Amino acid sequence: MTATLDAPATEPESPRRGRMAIVLVAIIVVAALVIAGGAGWLLHGSSSSSSSGVTANSVDAGFARDMSTHHTQAVTMAGYARDNTSNPEVRILAFDIETGQEMQVGEMQGWLDAWGLSRESSLPEMGWMGHPMAAASLMPGMATPAQMTKLESSHGKALDIMFLQLMIHHHQGGLPMAQYAKNHASEPYVRYLAGRMYSLQSSELQQMEQMLAKLGGHTLPAPTD
Repeated sequence: MTATLDAPATEPESPRRGRMAIVLVAIIVVAALVIAGGAGWLLHGSSSSSSSGVTANSVDAGFARDMSTHHTQAVTMAGYARDNTSNPEVRILAFDIETGQEMQVGEMQGWLDAWGLSRESSLPEMGWMGHPMAAASLMPGMATPAQMTKLESSHGKALDIMFLQLMIHHHQGGLPMAQYAKNHASEPYVRYLAGRMYSLQSSELQQMEQMLAKLGGHTLPAPTD
């Protein structure tokens, strides 16, 4: 008589293991939805940017170009101050301005690329605000070449005072540009960044004025249009 072996009984699935499997599947589904949604957003964003209708002489493009130029000088000044000051408060401020405005320049130049527009233009600076500047003129708040040379040869307390003077002046010139773009740009993301710039630079302006007074310095005459 041949003995038969019973098949081993199947071990019942642990309830805990079953719950973990369900949670894992849920996580995978949610992740897939997030990835799909992100891809859709990117495609939509790319499509809407390329068909936004932003023109070379628009507020949006003018702001992106001119504020990039304005910011680039601020990044240069802040970078020098960060590397050469011995004042910790000035160093932190300079680092914040340098990194913050450098990122904003990248964002604005990215817009120009997405709009299919050149990062440079022969159009007069500030023309998008209704009062184009003469070709040889500096935008409001910009330091002159002589001021930049003096700043980059300064050290100690003299450096701190001059950096704060020039950056206060720089912010005073940039605020009206940001405010105008915040109110008149056609693209909502341009208005949003311009509004952020206005709020942040207004706060930094107050901070720098207090720092300058503490060092015994005085502000430069406010820039004119």
